[in-house]
Amino acid sequence: MNCLFFFIFLISFLLSQSPTLSFHLYFCWRFRVHIINNLSLNNLVIHCFSYDDDLGRHELWWDEEFTFKIGQRAVGDTRVLCNVTKFGSNHVTSIDVFTNGIADKHCCQTRQCYWSARDDAIYFSNNDKNWNRWYNWT
Repeated sequence: MNCLFFFIFLISFLLSQSPTLSFHLYFCWRFRVHIINNLSLNNLVIHCFSYDDDLGRHELWWDEEFTFKIGQRAVGDTRVLCNVTKFGSNHVTSIDVFTNGIADKHCCQTRQCYWSARDDAIYFSNNDKNWNRWYNWT
């Protein structure tokens, strides 16, 4: 009983000392992932899957978006991989659209992960405004 009381006290104390830690523990485990077709002339074909689920194959027209919600696993890594192809091309680019690392470092503040397929590359944003080039087409 004393060990349990000490453990609860220790966790409560640590959370009270770190607003970032408490925010992360309580609010940074559910996310929305967006994949947007910003190719100028092509449809975008995507097939996304995780260890547990197949999210299916989707063909996105220009400016169309595929979105899904995901939560981080309590134990182990959460990963969603998408095979991305410009319609009519045989070249498939495989990209991680969600991992614990991406979520913790880049998406936690907004709980949003945005991916934009463009003619020159695939870009990432956590707010749909500030974009960074992440993946090149293979």
